[in-house]
Amino acid sequence: MSHTQARCNRVAQSSGEHCHDHPQLMLGWRGAMDYEFSRGSERLVLGQAAILPTHERHLYLGRGEDSEVLVIDLDTDDPCLNSLEKSCALELRESLFAEPRTLNLPPTLLPMVEFATGQLRLAHTPEQRILINQQLAVLFVGQCSQLLLQGDSQPLRQGRLCAEALNAFIDERLAWPPDNQAVAEALHLGQSQLHLLCQRQFGITPQQYVMNRRLGWASHWLCHSQRPVGEIALDLGFAEASSFSRAFRRATGQSPSQVRRQGHAS
Repeated sequence: MSHTQARCNRVAQSSGEHCHDHPQLMLGWRGAMDYEFSRGSERLVLGQAAILPTHERHLYLGRGEDSEVLVIDLDTDDPCLNSLEKSCALELRESLFAEPRTLNLPPTLLPMVEFATGQLRLAHTPEQRILINQQLAVLFVGQCSQLLLQGDSQPLRQGRLCAEALNAFIDERLAWPPDNQAVAEALHLGQSQLHLLCQRQFGITPQQYVMNRRLGWASHWLCHSQRPVGEIALDLGFAEASSFSRAFRRATGQSPSQVRRQGHAS
């Protein structure tokens, strides 16, 4: 490859195996694409980026006819990237591209992905394409490097949810339980990726996890306080005590009053 280039790659339902002599960024755009590296596998969706070092062999599989990925092939001798390295004291080949990684993009970066794909479609002349390629490369390499420095990245072999962060997010919103979209955005994940990781790690759906966390607090308050059941129900986002009691009994096999008696007796 003679220069850095960005492109929208319509994967659709195709599959294959690649190995490049240059580093590459892949950003989820439309649909989903499964990919597998030497150190693990993931599903690429909007809100996620994948980093491939030079000569990293990888498999891919598009999950639908609308599957499309924003790809940036990087020439590490590109003068714009070299300038970025010097001005920010970065060593891209020793940091960002040291190993295959997956990055979860914060919601603020998602409009940039849409902007990038739109710019690529507007480039009609070679001069326009070169300019846009360099702009997008510097933009996303800079953002991904920043996320890596902030500790927002995970090697593929460590693709697990942070239970502490998930619990803290739910605990702040007990009275207004978050839906899947809110949880996914808070953890910088796509909803499908959140669902996949939650099932893989905890064996339940994200909403079941949220419910279990709420009912865990219910058990704590029932056993260690005198708060009325109706008050606990409202504080946990239930419209009424009866709906809370039904959910609690389904989950624990006991009524709130039974758990309260047992807790106070122990």
